[in-house]
Amino acid sequence: MLLGSGLRLTILAGRTLPLPLTVDLVQRWRSARITESDEERSAFSLVFDAGRAGPLAAADNPFGLTSPLAPFARVVLVLTFGVVPQVLFDGIVTETRLAPGTGTQGATFTVTGEDVGNLLHREERDVEHPALDDYPTVLTILAPYAAQGILPKVIPPPVMDPPLPIDRIPTQHGTDLEHLADLAERHGYVTYVDPGPLPGISTFYWGPPVRIGPPQPALAVDLGSDSNVEEVSFRTDATRPATVTGAVRDRRTGLDLPVAAVAPLRPPLGAVPFALANAGDVRRQRLREGTSDGVTALARAQSQVDRGADALVAEGTADGARYGAVLRPRGLVGVRGAGWTHDGLWYVRQVEHDIAFGGYRQAFTLARDGHGATTPVLPRSPR
Repeated sequence: MLLGSGLRLTILAGRTLPLPLTVDLVQRWRSARITESDEERSAFSLVFDAGRAGPLAAADNPFGLTSPLAPFARVVLVLTFGVVPQVLFDGIVTETRLAPGTGTQGATFTVTGEDVGNLLHREERDVEHPALDDYPTVLTILAPYAAQGILPKVIPPPVMDPPLPIDRIPTQHGTDLEHLADLAERHGYVTYVDPGPLPGISTFYWGPPVRIGPPQPALAVDLGSDSNVEEVSFRTDATRPATVTGAVRDRRTGLDLPVAAVAPLRPPLGAVPFALANAGDVRRQRLREGTSDGVTALARAQSQVDRGADALVAEGTADGARYGAVLRPRGLVGVRGAGWTHDGLWYVRQVEHDIAFGGYRQAFTLARDGHGATTPVLPRSPR
C-alpha cells in the first residue's frame, strides 16, 4: 500500500506462515496504529472496510473464519522508506471486531493484537531451576521459542549469586513472560520484543535499558525546513528521583548488613543530572527487604535508584515522512533545535505510530536524567 512521500506499508498475515494479504483485503485497509513501550508489551490495531460487495456479499463478510486475520494469526507489518524496508511490528492477533454499517457510517473490521511475546504468556507453569542463577535461567526459558522465530538477546547482570541446592532452589510460578519480567526487575533490567530484522523473526531482549551506542536520527525542532517535529513539550518530574537505604539480615550469617544506593549508575544523558544537582531534596526511600544477602539487596536497591533517575520527560509528535525512519523506543535519539538545556541525547520510552493513506505520525515520549547536551554532534534525519 502506497502511503505517499515514498512510503509503503506491507501487511503479512497467516495462522502458520505470514503471507502478503490478498488484493481485496489490501484495498479494504484504512489505518494502522502501533504502540511500542519500554514498560509494556507492544500492541497493534488495523482497521479495514468491511462493506459487502460482489457475488458472495449476501453469504458473509470478507473477514470470515478463513481470513488470514483470524484470532491467533501472526501479523507482520513492514514499512518501506524509498527502497529500504523495515519490520515495524511482529505480533499475534488477540481480538477482532466487526461493526456493521449504519445509515451514516460504513462497516468496519478491526484487528488488534500484541507482539510475539504473547507466545510466552499462554501457559502458567510451576518449574524448579536448581543451581541456576537468573542469567542461565533466562537462557533456558527462551531456548524453545527459537523455533517460532524468537531469538534471545540476554545481557548478564552485574551481580551474580549462583544458588546452592542445599540453600535454596529458584522456582517459577506463572507464565514464562511473567517470570522473565520478575527476574529482570531484580536487576533494574527490562524485557521486550524487537521486531525484525526479517519478517517472521524477532528478538527477545532481557537486559539493562539501552543508554549507550549510536543514537537514532535526530528529532529536529524549530529549524525551518529541517524540522521534522510537529509539536513537543518538556517537563521536569521532581518527585521521580530517590535514594534507597536500609539494612538486611544476611540469611547465611544472620548479621544485619547496611545497604545504601544514593546515585544512579546508568550512563548520564544530561550534562547536569537532576538528582545530583538537587541531592538534598530528592525522596528518601527505605529498602523493603526481609532476609537476603548483602550483594543481592544492594543490586535491588540500586535498580530502584536507576529506574527513578529520569526526571526530565519530552512528549511530542514527529512527521514520519519528514523524519524518514522508524523511531524506536528502548534506545537513544538526538534532539536538535530546542536549546542547550533540552538538546542532546534522550532515551525513548514510547512511540505510537499512526499510519493512514497520505500520513504517518509518530507520537513519542522521551526521558533523561538531567539538563544540558553532552554531545555537540548528532546524526541528522535521512530526509
